[in-house]
Amino acid sequence: MKNYSLLITSIIWLLIWHPYNGKCQVTVDTKGYPDHIILNVTEDLTSTVAVNWRTDETQPTSKIQLATENSSANIGHDCKEFIALSEPLHYKGKSHYYHSFTLDGLAEGVMYVYRVGEGDKWSEWINFKTINSKSPTFKFLYFGDVQTNIKSLWSRVARQAVKTMPDAQVVLYAGDIVNRGNNLDEWEDWFTATANMHQSIPILAAAGNHDHGDDDAGNYGISAYWNKQFNLPLNGIDGLKETSYYIDINDVKFVIVNTELLEEYESIKQNQLKWLQAILSANTQKWTILVMHHPIYSTKKNRDNKELRELIKPLIDRYNVDLVLQGHDHTYARGKDKIPMEDNKISNATYVVTVSGPKLSEVLRADWMDKSYSFTQLFHAVEITDNELTFSAYKSSGELADKFVISKSNGINTIIE
Repeated sequence: MKNYSLLITSIIWLLIWHPYNGKCQVTVDTKGYPDHIILNVTEDLTSTVAVNWRTDETQPTSKIQLATENSSANIGHDCKEFIALSEPLHYKGKSHYYHSFTLDGLAEGVMYVYRVGEGDKWSEWINFKTINSKSPTFKFLYFGDVQTNIKSLWSRVARQAVKTMPDAQVVLYAGDIVNRGNNLDEWEDWFTATANMHQSIPILAAAGNHDHGDDDAGNYGISAYWNKQFNLPLNGIDGLKETSYYIDINDVKFVIVNTELLEEYESIKQNQLKWLQAILSANTQKWTILVMHHPIYSTKKNRDNKELRELIKPLIDRYNVDLVLQGHDHTYARGKDKIPMEDNKISNATYVVTVSGPKLSEVLRADWMDKSYSFTQLFHAVEITDNELTFSAYKSSGELADKFVISKSNGINTIIE
């Protein structure tokens, strides 16, 4: 009888206090709180940075607060507050508000702290640092196609990348960030997988074919989410808003080309080529990096972007582009001195094709390649110091897979293995 009473008492205690009992569950109210917070590159990261974030349909307006980081708990007392530009997006049965604001008038090389929200619903305070134009070194991370199994199999690549280069100043993507550009669930996975990386490090993104899609009217173009969740420079051509642009960071000019719509529409092709030539011909930066999704030299069987090569490679050669960063073929390869050139010249540009996500392929070996990897998820840490560019390719484990240095002397690039 005594044991029976003890059993009954134990069952009652479990029913009251077991964590799965309805009375003990705690429901967290997330309505109205901001998410998808992201920094974007601007034309001048020494004094400006663009911020984007999202709220649900209950929060149509939002603000951003900014202060200089001083390791104090009283940040909010001395912060400046700004009202964001807020835009609704009602798409495929889902409704959100997307907010953006460009912080300007910042001091270079200074650590700031910001948060976004309104009323009693704010994000955490987040640190970021402006670029110092006098710094002798510039560092950035580079990812090829993310695309599939983003949360489960790509997230570890993102985490390892930040662990490997924690002081990266920009994170660059060569397109195909998701597999279906108009599928919100995939963008949700990407924001989850990046954790807080882009809250502190600005994104520099090229758009791939999978980042495009048909709208409700059947018109083919950039994802409905791209221009809402990103706030990238508007110095490209009409029709390629935030997918074709350029920025200067210290001694480096980055030029981002939309190769998907270049191939899709004749008018965009001609206008973007004229724009690209104008940007490259007027360039005075020591280093020039071209970023695009489709590769000039493919690494995958049954792929060859012949027209793209005929259109863009002459500009790369004529204006001495130093580095061409690409994706699309789901493999890794890089080459320079064996790139086909006229009159037995040696290419000034080093070409890299890479992949960071788990959709992987086998390399089709070609004469132009100096190094390649098949079926390997990679990320890249790039460091530029005066006349040297150091490029390191890492596996998702953090193991070094490839490394080379581009040494620049009297306008001539030499590869040092």
